[in-house]
Amino acid sequence: MKKNIYLILVCLLSFLSCGKTDEPVATVKNEIKVKVYSTVTWDSTTNKLDTVVGVIVNLISDSATVSAVTNNNGLATFSGVKEEEYYIVASKGDLSNLTNKTTLNDKIFGNLIIGVYSSQADITNSAANSSAVVGGPKLADVNGDGIINDNDKVQGNYLKFEYQYEDMNADGVIDVKDLLNGSLVQIDNQVEKTIFIGK
Repeated sequence: MKKNIYLILVCLLSFLSCGKTDEPVATVKNEIKVKVYSTVTWDSTTNKLDTVVGVIVNLISDSATVSAVTNNNGLATFSGVKEEEYYIVASKGDLSNLTNKTTLNDKIFGNLIIGVYSSQADITNSAANSSAVVGGPKLADVNGDGIINDNDKVQGNYLKFEYQYEDMNADGVIDVKDLLNGSLVQIDNQVEKTIFIGK
C-alpha cells in the first residue's frame, strides 16, 4: 500500500513539474515610441501644438528601414528594436520633420524642425535663419555655428538605441560584479522621442 502511495506521489509531482515548463517566458521590451506634433497647429495664446494621427514614421538604420503609423495619441511604436544608431523621419502629406530637402547618394537630407518660433525674441535668440517667422517651424543649428543653412542638413532626428542592464549589486555601475550566471541581466529599454513636423 505504501509503495502505491509513493508511486502516485512521484507521478503527481512529475506531472506538476512538466506543467510548469509550458508557462510563458517573460520577454524584455526594447521599444522606441515616437510622439509627433504638428507645428502648423501652434496656438499663440496657449503656445501649444497638437499631436498628429496617421503620420508615417520611418526608423532608419544602416541595416534596415522600418515604419509605423501614429495612433490617436500621435504615438508610433517600434517593438523589438536592435542596438543601433537610427534616424527618424516622419511625414504626412506635405508635412515632414525635414524641410528644404536635398538628395545625396540616394539619401534624403534636410533641415530638422525642432519646434516653433514662439515670439520675435525667440527668433532673435535663436540661430540666424532668414526664413524665420513667429509661428513658423524652428530649425536645428546642427553644427552650432549660429546660422541655419545647408550645412545643418541631416537625415532625420538622431537616436542611439542601447540596451540597458540591471545593476544587480546596486552600486550604480554596470560591470562584471553584475553578472548573473556569466551574463548581464537585460531590463526593459523603452525610449520615447518627441519630434515635430511642419512645412
